[in-house]
Amino acid sequence: MVPYDKQVVTVVRQGNIGTDTDYEPPLRIGFGINDKTVDSPNATMGRSILQPGAGPNPTHYHAANDVVWYILYGQIKLWHAKSDAKDREEVILKGGDFVYVPAGAIHVISNASETEEASLIFCYVGVPNTQSAQTVWLSEDGTQPVSRQATA
Repeated sequence: MVPYDKQVVTVVRQGNIGTDTDYEPPLRIGFGINDKTVDSPNATMGRSILQPGAGPNPTHYHAANDVVWYILYGQIKLWHAKSDAKDREEVILKGGDFVYVPAGAIHVISNASETEEASLIFCYVGVPNTQSAQTVWLSEDGTQPVSRQATA
């Protein structure tokens, strides 16, 4: 249990989170819960908006945490594979879907529609910020690490 004096509920209003377009372009991300908005969180949470026709975000996996998503609306194309880029699969996610991505699983998303926006809520489980996620950026096919500096 969190110590009594640290049991403070924090509300982060949508208008206070801004939009990050550098962390996983072309996604527009609003980080609502992380160590910049909450004292010592055990999760990083936010929303991603995918513009109509938005191409894929950079190919990657998170070495230090699982990721969970709730698809708010639209259709999102997900491709995922094991960390060795084997067993690649594609699936179309729809509003109302929940998704669990274990640490190490490669994942890439894009908007499946050329005309409608899509959005999801994400949570990095057990880490206070994106740097703690130990994200490994990969070549588009997921077979080679690439150098990329995350900014969020």
